[in-house]
Amino acid sequence: MGVLGKERKREFAILVIWTLVLWGLLLAPIGEEGIASDLGFKHWDKIAHFCLFGVTGFVGAFAASFFGFGVLRSRILFGMILGLFLAVCTEGAQSLISVRNGSPYDLLADMAGLSVALPLYALLYRRRIGNSFFRF
Repeated sequence: MGVLGKERKREFAILVIWTLVLWGLLLAPIGEEGIASDLGFKHWDKIAHFCLFGVTGFVGAFAASFFGFGVLRSRILFGMILGLFLAVCTEGAQSLISVRNGSPYDLLADMAGLSVALPLYALLYRRRIGNSFFRF
């Protein structure tokens, strides 16, 4: 097996592991009252959703080459679709857990995280291969 095959398998493994970690964190049976918020900030979970889905978009775009997406635009699209799919699924699944609830505001935080992470990925990707960021 060539180096390219090993890299693609590694990217796929990273995607699978991150997805399992994401699901574990977002579907854990702990309510908001189970986590101390001594700082007085009530919307810590929105920051967590923003960060988690920022990482999800970044990992999705990174691992897209496993599925044959080599063009940057396809990678970004895959990261966005994967992130939106996981965001909708986790919010729906949270509504099935007695101490959790799905929230449209969490979904907005998820999409905001994706919206920041994917252009950042594109910038880093373009710099890595030496092309202009704005040329798709």
